[in-house]
Amino acid sequence: MDLKNFNKKSGRLVRRWATFGRESIEFDYFLPNPLPDMKEFCNNISIMEKSNEANRAIGELQGLTKNIGNIDLFTDPYMRKEAVDSSEIEGTYVSLTDVFLSEAGSKKPEFTNPNVREVVNFVHSIGYALEQLKSKKKIDKELLNTMHKFLLNDVRGKEKLVGKFRQQQNWIKSKGATKDILDADFIPPSEEKVEELMKYLFDYINEKDGFMRLIKAGLVHYLFETIHPYEDGNGRVGRTLILLYLIKSQILEEPILYLSPYFKKHKEVYYSLLMEVREKGNYDKWIKFFLEGVTEMAINTSKKVKKLIDLYEEYKQRLKKVNATQISISLLDKFFESPYWFISQLQGELGGENYPKTKRGMKYLVETNIIREFTQYKRNKIFVAPDILKILEEDLI
Repeated sequence: MDLKNFNKKSGRLVRRWATFGRESIEFDYFLPNPLPDMKEFCNNISIMEKSNEANRAIGELQGLTKNIGNIDLFTDPYMRKEAVDSSEIEGTYVSLTDVFLSEAGSKKPEFTNPNVREVVNFVHSIGYALEQLKSKKKIDKELLNTMHKFLLNDVRGKEKLVGKFRQQQNWIKSKGATKDILDADFIPPSEEKVEELMKYLFDYINEKDGFMRLIKAGLVHYLFETIHPYEDGNGRVGRTLILLYLIKSQILEEPILYLSPYFKKHKEVYYSLLMEVREKGNYDKWIKFFLEGVTEMAINTSKKVKKLIDLYEEYKQRLKKVNATQISISLLDKFFESPYWFISQLQGELGGENYPKTKRGMKYLVETNIIREFTQYKRNKIFVAPDILKILEEDLI
C-alpha cells in the first residue's frame, strides 16, 4: 500500500501496532469517511446520463420478465451462473455444468470436488438471503452473517471465523505478493472499527431511498469491500449485496440481474477503481464504471431471456406437433430450471409421478431433440438440454 497515494478525500490512514505470530508490526490501515451526499452527483451530467441509461435498461428487462409465466425458469439457473462467475473472480474455477451435475446428484469424483462444493454453498447462500428478504424487508447483520455461514460451510475457509465479523486485522494482497502485511495492496480498517462501520453501512442501506438508487448501490458495494468485514468471502458477499439492495429498494422485482460477469470481464479495472476511490476520493470514476456495468448486464440479460423465451415457445410447438403428453410440458419446465436431470429426480419434482409415465414424457423430449442422454449408463441415466445450457453458459452476448 503506497501511503503517498492517499489524499484523505474518502478516508484517512491510521497507524497501529498488531501482533502476527510472535512478531509485532507497525502499519497504517485505511479508515473510510462517511459516504458522500447524493447531491454531489446531481451536477455531474455524465453520471446522471449513465444513471438514466441504466434505469432504462433495467426497465426494459423488468417489462420482459413480467410477461413470463414462471419466472423461476430463469432466475434459478441465473443464480447458479452468478455463483460460478463471482467465485471465479476470487480464483475458484468450476463450470456451470459441474454445478448443475452436482445438484443433479452425480457421484462422479469430478463433480464432488471442493471447488464445486464452494459454488453450491454460494447458491444456497444467495437463495437464503433472497428468501429472508421477502419477509425482513431490510438488510442487516444477522442476514449477512447467516449468508456467510452458508457460504463457508465445510469448505476452504471454514477454519476462519465464520458467520461473524472479523476479530483480527486482515489485508488484501495481489497475486504473487508475500504474506507480509507490509507488502499488502490495501489494508482495511482495524477489526475494532468493523462493527461501527457496518452499523453505519446498514443504516445507510435501510434508510429511505431517493431517486438515485443505482448510484447508491455502487456506493454500498464500494464501502462493503473497503470495510472487508469478514476473514474470508468478502468479495462474494459484497457482490451479492448489490443484488440484495436492488431487490430491497425495488429497483428489481426478481433476482435476475447480476454484475459478476461484467466485473470478471474487467477484473483489473474493477479492483483498481475501488482502490482509486480509497486513495484519491474518485467516486465519480467508480460510479460511472458501475453504472455502465448495470446497463451492459441489463441489456445482456434481456437478450438472454428473449433467447430462452423463444426457445421455450419453439420447444412447446415441437411437443405439440407430436401430440406429447402434458407431463412432457412439465418436464420441459424442469429442464429450463436446470439443464441436467435424472428421471428418478424428476419423478419426485413432479409429485411422485410413476416411472412409466415420466419415462414416456421424457421420450417425447428426446424424440424432438430437446434433450439427450448425457451418460451412457443403463441405470441412473442423466439427461441434458444442450441448447438451454449453451445460452446459460454465454457470458456476454
